[in-house]
Amino acid sequence: MTIFVAENATAHQKCSTANTIMTMRQLLFSLFVCLSALSAKAQGVAGEEPAADTTSTAATTEHILFEGIEVKGDIYEFSKTLQKRGFTLSKRLGNENAFIFKGTVCGNSCYVQVSYTKHSRTVYRLMAQPKHIDQNVYLDSLCARYGEVFDETERGYQWMLPNGAVMFFTPAGYDSTLIVMDAIGVAAYKEENERPRMR
Repeated sequence: MTIFVAENATAHQKCSTANTIMTMRQLLFSLFVCLSALSAKAQGVAGEEPAADTTSTAATTEHILFEGIEVKGDIYEFSKTLQKRGFTLSKRLGNENAFIFKGTVCGNSCYVQVSYTKHSRTVYRLMAQPKHIDQNVYLDSLCARYGEVFDETERGYQWMLPNGAVMFFTPAGYDSTLIVMDAIGVAAYKEENERPRMR
């Protein structure tokens, strides 16, 4: 990734740009690690099957949940389900295989990006950014949904569940971000991207 900074930019602007690039690289690395882990779980390569957390409703369904909705299936069917829950379609990003919705999460205005596979159009990831949310209140809400057992890192919080993964973090200077990845959808994404390409 190449980003050009104007020659007459102040040192603060250059430093800010460098910090933003570093934060984005860390985010992409975290996503890569989670995608790899989820793919291994979905394919049964991860070794032992982890014990299901019976206190979590997300661990008792085949697909992971977002706001009580199973993250599954075709993007158009999933869109209808989100719209029934009050989300409105804001944009279609065809070149990124994603739809962006606007709605309310935990009582706060929120944009949700739903990513899907290119060929089968299977939903595999949601990224939500609730505006001005109290991080502690939202963390409590996530613990109620995904369980009290999570990994806390310097970047945020992660739940690795049998049916997917959830990450919650707040980059410096930005709104909190929630990423929800469905194990079955991630396996479909990985399978489609590992297919040999015909020339």
